[in-house]
Amino acid sequence: MHDDPDRPEVLTPSAPSPSPSERASERETAAEELQRLNAELRQQAAHLREVNQTLLESEQRLRLAIETGRIGLWVWNSTDLNNVGDWSQRMKEIFGLPLDAEVTHDMFLKVVHPDDRTRVDSLVMQALAGANGGEYRAEYRTIHPQDGSEQWVTARGQAFFDADGQAIRFIGTVMEITERKRAEEASARLNMELERRIRERTADLERINQAFRVEIEERKKSEASLTRTQRLSQTGSATWILATGQLIWSDETYCIFEVHPDTKVTPELVASRVHPEDLPLYLQAFSGKGEDLHFGHRLVMPDGYIKYVEVAATAIRDEAGQIIEWAGAIRDVTSIKQSAEALRASEHLARGQFAALTRTLDALAQESNPERLLEHVLRMIAGRLNGQSVSVYERNGANELDMVATFEEDRLHAPSKHLSSVKKVTLFTEDHPVWSEVLRTGVDIVVGEIDCDPPRIRIGSRENSPWYPWHGDAPHDPNMAVIYRRLAAMGVVATLTVPTLIGGKLAGFIGIRSRHKNLFRANEMELARALAHQAMLAIQLMRLSRQSREAAIAAERNRMARDLHDTLAQGFTGVIVQLEATEDAWSRGLLPEAGKHLVRARELARGSLQEARRSAHALRSQALAEKNLCDAVEDLIKKMTSGTSVVGAFTREGSPWPLSNECEENLLRIGQEVLTNTLRHARARHFNAHLAFEPQRLRFELRDDGVGFDPASQNEGLGLIGIKERVEVMGGQLTIRSAEGSGTLIVASLPGPYASSGSLL
Repeated sequence: MHDDPDRPEVLTPSAPSPSPSERASERETAAEELQRLNAELRQQAAHLREVNQTLLESEQRLRLAIETGRIGLWVWNSTDLNNVGDWSQRMKEIFGLPLDAEVTHDMFLKVVHPDDRTRVDSLVMQALAGANGGEYRAEYRTIHPQDGSEQWVTARGQAFFDADGQAIRFIGTVMEITERKRAEEASARLNMELERRIRERTADLERINQAFRVEIEERKKSEASLTRTQRLSQTGSATWILATGQLIWSDETYCIFEVHPDTKVTPELVASRVHPEDLPLYLQAFSGKGEDLHFGHRLVMPDGYIKYVEVAATAIRDEAGQIIEWAGAIRDVTSIKQSAEALRASEHLARGQFAALTRTLDALAQESNPERLLEHVLRMIAGRLNGQSVSVYERNGANELDMVATFEEDRLHAPSKHLSSVKKVTLFTEDHPVWSEVLRTGVDIVVGEIDCDPPRIRIGSRENSPWYPWHGDAPHDPNMAVIYRRLAAMGVVATLTVPTLIGGKLAGFIGIRSRHKNLFRANEMELARALAHQAMLAIQLMRLSRQSREAAIAAERNRMARDLHDTLAQGFTGVIVQLEATEDAWSRGLLPEAGKHLVRARELARGSLQEARRSAHALRSQALAEKNLCDAVEDLIKKMTSGTSVVGAFTREGSPWPLSNECEENLLRIGQEVLTNTLRHARARHFNAHLAFEPQRLRFELRDDGVGFDPASQNEGLGLIGIKERVEVMGGQLTIRSAEGSGTLIVASLPGPYASSGSLL
């Protein structure tokens, strides 16, 4: 075994010594092997020289790249970071360290920015611990030891480890990237500014787009509003481009011409719609000098219906002043034309109604006899509608009419003697197509012709309504046959039957007869309707006048009955009382006393007679003519109780306020009636009258201490009825309180001048 451990061990077996020829052969073989080895060594030497040259060139290129790229290089050949690392000159320049400084890890950390120091140290430790395969990457800031300036660097490194995984070398590079960072910051700022501007521009564009959307919506709304306005006003717009002959119409223009919107419209189509009589005017208008146009003409629709339109147009010229377009509007004024005609008819009707109303009012103002008002109205109807005669019928039952009166030969007949005194007729049947409709509506006017057989009728207030036999399929009423013959003898050929209403219900008819086949235009039928209402008003006034006269007569009869009862009857009661007192005094031989009672009886009789005469002439009471109410009541009590066993007394409370003559008269008569009943029936010792004037009311209390009565079982005589009527006339309340053996209290309570009408809530 050789001493050299690196040489392989050669074992030589024991053998005999080689022969000279063998040794010569071995030497040749050894020489060849030596030559081969020398050749290999020369090849390896050449390869090593090439590799070394390549390494030198690579090192030169690396150094050139490091110097050109201003890259710093560091090498730590020990795991002990406290040892000095091998830093390149550029490395020290980057960190601002002296070129001869021996850099340790602590010295390195001191030049790292305080905010980045912990992070950088942690990344170094992680690389040396084998994290990420020992790769180290970091970007951080440095603080120049001398001037304190701040710089950015980027570091890349790699840790190398032994077989046990312990770091044995740490190599890396550092490159200053301050300018790049500043550029990045500037770029970031520019990007932020760009993004801000983009956001602002985007917002501006969004606002512009929103404004455009709003404007588009507003335009859509305006177009829709214009379309609605055109539809409601029946006004269309149109443009005529002369160079191409193109017509541009709005939707409403298509509606006016009754042309489908898909139809291609041409000037020839428009001309075909213009009324032939108006076509020359239309063509002349658009062939003029281009002045603004405003004219009207008619259109003829395919079904023959005629429309009235108004056209307003203006010419649009080019720079040379030549007309290139016509733009304008067309308005359908058919309804306006029809309304104007209807207005003229209404005006004619209104003038007729006004004249008729004026004559009616003149008759009401000048005619003193209400019974003749109907005659004035019927005379006016006959004159305005050229009628031979006019009859008024009132509905009585389902289909029967009572004749109220007929105006004929310039005077009123009730009923007409020329109609054989027929008062009740059957004018219609409920199943008749005309009369049933009149009964249903209550407003339709019926036109009749009686110069044909059978007489026929139709609803005249409806255009083109059919004719029907007057009585339909029902047999003729004999009374109506008499009327037909009489009317035919007088030359009557046409009739107009106008319904009359009371409270919205069909009350009767006005029949107007004419010797001419009158067409009875719509305005004449409306005038007849208005005059029929006046006729019904006259009838109602006549009835109210009759009812008023009857009510006035009844009221006067009741008044005279009350006054006669309160004057003569009560006066006779006083006379009887005085005569009884005279008889009593005479029987006892008291002649002077008897004479006094006779004098009082005579005065009472004369006073009662005088009051009865005043009552017959509706004059004010003599007592109230000479005294006020309080004095008159007090004087009445004294006179009526004088010389009797009843002690009378009168009291007043409050300050009197003015009362009407009627009220004072009623209060005096009430006191007189109650006192008379006390003297005749109560067997009382005392009678008290109390008149209280309170702010809200007047109370007239009448009390006695007589035998009393039961108000519930007492039959009301004329006196008590008269008291109640007088209180009701004054708008007051009457209270009667009495019981057998407890006297009587009668209170008349009247509203005062300051009485409230109630709460406003």
